Order: sequence, then structure tokens, then C-alpha cells
Amino acid sequence: MKKITTIVSVFGFAASVFAQGTINWSAPLTAFIGQTNATVYSSFVASTGSPTGGTSGNTVGGATSLYYYALLTSTGLSAAPTSLSAFTGTLANSWMSTGLTMTNGTGANGRVSPVGGANTAAVSANWADASTQNIIMVGWSANLGSTWSAALGNLNNWAVNGAGISGNAYFGVCASVGSQTLSTANPGATVIGVNAGQINGSLAGSPLVMNLLQVTAVPEPSTMALAGLAGLGLLALRRRNK
Repeated sequence: MKKITTIVSVFGFAASVFAQGTINWSAPLTAFIGQTNATVYSSFVASTGSPTGGTSGNTVGGATSLYYYALLTSTGLSAAPTSLSAFTGTLANSWMSTGLTMTNGTGANGRVSPVGGANTAAVSANWADASTQNIIMVGWSANLGSTWSAALGNLNNWAVNGAGISGNAYFGVCASVGSQTLSTANPGATVIGVNAGQINGSLAGSPLVMNLLQVTAVPEPSTMALAGLAGLGLLALRRRNK
């Protein structure tokens, strides 16, 4: 009897795993454009003015600069976020990570492809089976971190961490918002494409554009000390002349 119960339990567990909802996690070149822009500062962190120079190119076709892209989901938000506060909270009031990322690494000759293998049937976090949720993509340069949590941590503490980043840093959000229902079909709903409800980064005016993050130089302690001494000297001189 115990043996039969064990067998039934094993089959039940296997069935539950098999029934896990998945999505078709792939990035066709015709429906996903990730690019950087060096002429506008990102509005997601405090910045003033505009940088000089031209655009730095389309990251989909370039394998020399590394970028990451993450899929986010929400049940309550249906528009692309405009501030970092939209990434902290619950599914009802913010955009949450699905744990799924892509990159344009040299292994794929610059083409954006899923991180962790070529299998398109991927399990998504923060997404219950049979539920319909809105989806967006965010993108950032590799010097902000290889995961969305690391990149978001740097963005939320940019005033401190920005000065320690090597090279130009970029961040952006895809203006195209999709909506899909998670099912047990294999490989599941296709989240990136040109059909209704899919994230379409190839539409005119709505590719995933990553803007430059402005770095504010932090004075070295020695510089600040010299400035302080100079100030004290001027104050002493002023009192002396009175």
C-alpha cells in the first residue's frame, strides 16, 4: 500500500511540474530593436543638460558592447514606467521581474538571445498559470550588472554608485507594452513579436532605446580638504582686515 502511495505521489508531482505554465522566450530580429542613444540623458536618474555626440549604434547587430534585457510583468500597470519607483512594490502597483533575461553577447554574434540556453520554453516568476498580465522589457549596459536586481540597485543609488561605474552606462524601457495569458502549452505564449499583445520593439518610435546615464564627479577627500582649508584661510584674512 505504501509503495502504491509513493508511486501515485511521484506521478502527481511529475504532472504538476509538467503543467507549469511557460512562455516562448525568444527574440526574433524583426520584432526587437535595442539601441543606445548618446544625445539624450536618461530621465530615470537625476541629470541636467544634454551630452554631446551622436547615437552609438544598434546593439542588436553589434557584438562588441554587452547589454542585458529583462522581461517584467504587472497586473495593475499598463503603461511604460517613467520613474524608478515603478519597479518597487507588488504586481498590482509596479513592474516585477520574471527572472528572464537576454543579452547580445559575442556568442550569438551580437544578436539578442536568451540567457541560460536556447530553449524557448521558459518558466516565468511572478506569473500564475492561466493569468493574464502586462509585460515590458528593460535594457541596460553590462557595467550596471549582469542581473536586473544588480542594475536596479545601481540605478536606485546612482548618486553614490554612478561615479564608480567604468565607461558610459545606459538604461532604457521599451515603449511597447504587451499583454499575454500564461498557459501550459509548450513553448507557451510568444511574448515578443508583431501581433497584438506582444512586445514589439520594431514599431516606429517604440524600440527599446537606452539613454546615457549622467555621472556627477565626486571630489576626492584631498580636494575637499584643500577647499576647506582655503575657506578657513579666507575667513581668517577677512577677520584680520576688519
